[in-house]
Amino acid sequence: MDKKMLMTAAIVVAFLASSVILVTMYNPESEDKEINLVARVNTEGSGIYLDDDYSASDFIEVNPDGTPARDSDGDIIYKVDAWRGKIFGTPGSTSIQHTQLRDIVTEQLGLKFVYYDVNVPISNDSVYYQANIANAAAFESSSNSHLVGGIVWQPQYQALLESTARPCVSLMTTADFDPGHACCVIAGSHEFLKSHQDETVRFLVAYIKAVDWVNAALADKTSDMYDQLVDIAMEKTGISNPKVIEESLASVVYTYGMSSPGDTLNAPLLSLEGDVQKVLDSFLASGDVKSSVYEKMGFSSTHEFAQRFVDDGYLKQALEYDSGSTYRSAIKVCCIAGDIHQIAVHVGVSLGYFDEMGIAVDISATTNGGNVAVTLQNGDADLGFLGVPPITTTVVNGGLSNS
Repeated sequence: MDKKMLMTAAIVVAFLASSVILVTMYNPESEDKEINLVARVNTEGSGIYLDDDYSASDFIEVNPDGTPARDSDGDIIYKVDAWRGKIFGTPGSTSIQHTQLRDIVTEQLGLKFVYYDVNVPISNDSVYYQANIANAAAFESSSNSHLVGGIVWQPQYQALLESTARPCVSLMTTADFDPGHACCVIAGSHEFLKSHQDETVRFLVAYIKAVDWVNAALADKTSDMYDQLVDIAMEKTGISNPKVIEESLASVVYTYGMSSPGDTLNAPLLSLEGDVQKVLDSFLASGDVKSSVYEKMGFSSTHEFAQRFVDDGYLKQALEYDSGSTYRSAIKVCCIAGDIHQIAVHVGVSLGYFDEMGIAVDISATTNGGNVAVTLQNGDADLGFLGVPPITTTVVNGGLSNS
């Protein structure tokens, strides 16, 4: 078991041992602006790519079968000097992919992770990033020829590996360097969740059914279900190459909760609390978030913040749902455009699962998780599908939680 798995297990045990229910008085001034996480969406499904002028063995030690070589502790062996002064693209400074690359640079390489400014000389003590490289077209652009590679979500990662405009090779995937990480989640405004509890539960009932259908389709690639899934994914991502879609779908782990040790019907998002705590601890260590910010909201620890931020009550009801009202309700949902991580919500719409539960889903799309967070914060969406880092930083920096 590697260090990250041990750390994850330790955090889950800690939450099991010390988890408490936070009982608070309702404060409309703060709670109506609050945002909560109500379900997982996926783990895995992103990767680091390189311009084909390079190879994975330039940056890491590689086994004969092409997989990353590891030391006796199970850690990937990095060739630190190869990274010095290199410039990589990320989808955005608050994305999970950006956070993952930053952690590799600062924790594994011992280098600085610095915003690339064409007017500032390159230093060998740093790795540089350029944000908003959120799709294949952005990396392929001639204006970004200075980038040696980047990190991005599926199917954009796979599209770059199949690119003819600017051929790329894989350095490694998140399954290699950050297995089981919390990626996308479903977030909702507290005001909406509080006043639309039944609709939220019914939405999640349909979403659970859609995720189960996706996983059943992926389990049998000879089935009509699988062909239908590929067709839906091509339509919703705008990528017409079936190979890109199929490879992308195979690299994502689709879930809604209960995806890690410790998660149960009584606590289906327990491990997500631990993941949120780790993400916030990372932001605090990097200085991207000041501890005084979340302390002003009344929290004494990142553990306490995570407990409030993650609300598994709606998912618990959905998992135990037998029957109930199906009166027609509309829910505005914001997703990331061209992101196959979130395909299950589109499957649920296409197959009529939300209709069966009386939910009319109005889906809008934006370029990255940070924009989804802003849409949710502004009240232009009831629920948002996005990564843990952008919604965590939005909530903490905006004071959108209450102890």
